[in-house]
Amino acid sequence: MSKKALHYKSLSKTQSFKIALYIRVSTEEQAENPEGSIRNQEDRLRQAVEYKNRMGTFGEIKGVYVDAGISAKNMKRPKLIELLRAVRTGEIDLIMVTEISRLSRNIKDFIEMWDMMRAHGCRFSSLREDFDTTTAAGEMVLFQMMNLAQFERKQTSERVEANVAARAARGLYNGGTVPVGYRTIPDRRGFLEVDEEMAATVRTAFTAFLREGSLAAAATWLNSNGYTLKRETEGGGNFRRMGFFTIDNLQKMIRNQAYIGRKIYSHRGEMKEAKAVWPAIVDEVSFRRADQMLESNFRRLKPHKDGKMPYLFSGLVHCKKCGSVMVGKSAHGCNGKFGYYEHAWATKRDSTLSKKLFHCDPHRVPSKKLEPFVVEKINEFMVDERLAKRIFAKVREHYESNPGRKEMERLNSKIMGLNPSFQKRFRQVQSINSSRVFRA
Repeated sequence: MSKKALHYKSLSKTQSFKIALYIRVSTEEQAENPEGSIRNQEDRLRQAVEYKNRMGTFGEIKGVYVDAGISAKNMKRPKLIELLRAVRTGEIDLIMVTEISRLSRNIKDFIEMWDMMRAHGCRFSSLREDFDTTTAAGEMVLFQMMNLAQFERKQTSERVEANVAARAARGLYNGGTVPVGYRTIPDRRGFLEVDEEMAATVRTAFTAFLREGSLAAAATWLNSNGYTLKRETEGGGNFRRMGFFTIDNLQKMIRNQAYIGRKIYSHRGEMKEAKAVWPAIVDEVSFRRADQMLESNFRRLKPHKDGKMPYLFSGLVHCKKCGSVMVGKSAHGCNGKFGYYEHAWATKRDSTLSKKLFHCDPHRVPSKKLEPFVVEKINEFMVDERLAKRIFAKVREHYESNPGRKEMERLNSKIMGLNPSFQKRFRQVQSINSSRVFRA
């Protein structure tokens, strides 16, 4: 045990702590309310610290860590990771929360955090449960509370899952982005009604695809003839629509069985469907024909070509101006075939528009210029000892601060231990099979 961990056991009541306040709320609604739970948690914790300081030397608040709108089911929380890093570096030696479930609702994750905190001489305090973690009895109470928190989380999750599945089986809308051509009914939760203006566009999109025979041609025709999509989305989803047809959004539209009045949902890993409570927009014959055409186009594989060009940095290169990923492609010119890197998403997005939206210059970069330049720079980095040390230090820091590292190491060790057993079994099976063949 480290000296710091030994010192942890002998902390007195007059010890001046370096305190971190950890605050968490689960929902976006709570996170967006300036006078809500986040403010209340911080005020309660600050008042507790002030009270203890009036009773004697207690400590100073060094940081407030807030994870807003994030569940405590795992440790993938930005501010929690930052807090644990501060504990490791000695910046924090007391974590305070309003209740233990704010820190974690997973007993396995909490044990891992608790072991790390003890190893670095860090104490833990919860206002609601009010326990002392310096004694065996206090630690036992702590883990009992964690078990209850985990049980509550799982029970709530099961209830929500059962409720969502029951609503889906009845064909009700359960949230998520409302498909183009529909809108919600304010006084009837779970029901959708037809948006006649956009429904006409959806039917035209299906007709165009069946006539043109491909997504690219159909999307180009729709855009050229003035058909648009509403940018605003209703229901879930954080992104606005692009306002025009692309290959991707047209494909999703044609695949969406909501347009024939079917509700598709997943329950316990199994895909199920039910008759939806909203009316169909597209007739089932047209929908099935379009779906079959998509399948046919998808399975029409291109023949393999031996002359396919390799691209060393496809997907690794980014445009300095807009930040978009650039991918490797090829074309034929006067001097034969040549390779280049171009903007992936921008090119795909503009492929169905007669008037292009893309403005980055250069639009594409020849591979014969880019690849030798990058390789030369990589070679320079490889012989730069100072750069190599800085990279190694960064990698080590990231590795040591990874909260799942111990679990990964444990699983890797377990796999390594199982391999010899598997090999022994394999040899035994081979021996048995060989003897059978010999007897035959």
